[in-house]
Amino acid sequence: MKKYTPWKQILRPALTRFATHFIQLEEITRQKQGLREMFNLKEFKESKWGKQKSGPAYEAKKIVLGKGFWKKANDLIKVYEPLVRVLRLVESDEKPTMGFIYDAVDRAKRAIQQNCRYFIEYEKIIDNRWNFMHSDLHSAGYFLNPQFQFGVEHSENVLIETLEGTRSVIERLEPSMDTQVRMVNQVRFNYYYL
Repeated sequence: MKKYTPWKQILRPALTRFATHFIQLEEITRQKQGLREMFNLKEFKESKWGKQKSGPAYEAKKIVLGKGFWKKANDLIKVYEPLVRVLRLVESDEKPTMGFIYDAVDRAKRAIQQNCRYFIEYEKIIDNRWNFMHSDLHSAGYFLNPQFQFGVEHSENVLIETLEGTRSVIERLEPSMDTQVRMVNQVRFNYYYL
């Protein structure tokens, strides 16, 4: 295989499991032509693996020479790629990410919707996971992030959700009702002038 895939490694472990699977799939699709050539060469056909009519080598040959696997692999990459970007952002130690996660998930969903024909099924999975891990802190981080406040179009749902999340965080952090009212009013004031 290495002879026909310019000595590339298909299996390259990464620090996290999600990245390992994505990197493997991406590398397999990059090496599609070399893998197909390998199974079509006389050298392989005359080997003991090429003569088998069942078993792992025979199954691998059917998969690599078929079209279904490559189509599904490309579809998965279109879904995986935006999600891996989100997960890399979350794992980053370079800068605080709380104010960026909300937007990153939204961007990933839009990218998947544009590139994948099975978006509805994936959207349900992403929404279930996001609803499980999402907190008011994500909403407040997004709402209070100046990068997303000016010159950026927001849907009404995003503004309402992030404003409510911010209000909820303020109420939990500040025990004094007077201070809560002032802070919430200041946030609402900023909201109406965006």
